[in-house]
Amino acid sequence: MASDRVTSSHTDLQQRRSRHALAIDIGGTKVLIAVVTPDGQILARTTMPTRVPGQTPAKQTLATTASVVAESWRGVVSHGANPAVHLVERIASAATTLCATHAVMPSAVGVATTGHVDSASGVVLHSGLVPGWSGFPLARRLAEALAGMGLASLPVTIDNDGHAMALAEGRLGAARGIGHALCVAVGTGVGGAWLVDGNLYRGQRGLAGLVGHSVIEYRGRRCQCGKQGCLEAYAAGPRIVDEYRLLMRRKGSGKDDPGSTARQQLVISGGLANRDLTLQSLCARADAGDDIAHDAIVRGGAYLGVGLASLANVMNPGVIVVGGGVLGAGTRWFDAVRRTVLERVRHTIAAGLDVVPAELGSDAVVIG
Repeated sequence: MASDRVTSSHTDLQQRRSRHALAIDIGGTKVLIAVVTPDGQILARTTMPTRVPGQTPAKQTLATTASVVAESWRGVVSHGANPAVHLVERIASAATTLCATHAVMPSAVGVATTGHVDSASGVVLHSGLVPGWSGFPLARRLAEALAGMGLASLPVTIDNDGHAMALAEGRLGAARGIGHALCVAVGTGVGGAWLVDGNLYRGQRGLAGLVGHSVIEYRGRRCQCGKQGCLEAYAAGPRIVDEYRLLMRRKGSGKDDPGSTARQQLVISGGLANRDLTLQSLCARADAGDDIAHDAIVRGGAYLGVGLASLANVMNPGVIVVGGGVLGAGTRWFDAVRRTVLERVRHTIAAGLDVVPAELGSDAVVIG
């Protein structure tokens, strides 16, 4: 009889399972959790900050992103908690609540995360944007956390966020029907992936698509990965804000502005000293007529365009799909990306190339 009850309980659980997936996009700034249908429709969603709620944002400087994010987690570490474990527990709690609220019992969990991922083992090999992430067995720890909150027996698959975006855009978005495509996600970092003959190209160790770590400047800015001159150090969202601060500092020095005193006051009141400055607020300044904000955003797009042009010359894609949170910077940014790519790429490559925004927008990663 006991075995009959166990079998019945297991059968009931399987019957309650839907074909829907629990999809999780873990970025350097926020986490998006969604219930997604097999055809890519999002039925429900919730978001949460990657940082622990209540922490004050760290000062954004030209220092590495790794040190910036690490500073914001000091409160957690000082209490002896593993920040990676703590983040997974928060994700599991939010995911369980989302499923319960919408009466959904998912059949599987898909996770896309920033960083270098070994999909086969479910381990994050390296990430400079999430403390404790490097070497973390994400798939296993998330499955355990979900099981502890009532979502048991769920297979968990993890991949790089750029790969997830490419899979979604290739099947449902701007790259569908195009055999060769480069998909790029620009947010806190810069990720990407190649579609070759319509299939995701993973490379020897499954790490292909580290677009943000292609080098565009010899002895350039220090990247969060520890190297110098990486595209990500110039084109990621926080780096565009850094560019604005740098331009404001140059203006404030009086080297190229006769009104240096007034400019310095502007720097102090609203520029370099403003720790809460974000890309969104920078766009608002540009819309209000701040030429320096406009220039910083355009420069960020141009930097990205230079890097993408080099990659296009190597792989000859039919389309470059640009997505991620920075796409929200608007046409001034995207136009700079597209214009720079087509100006810098070889004319024979440009003849068969288009640069387009992601059709699935910021949802591309979680759908993938």
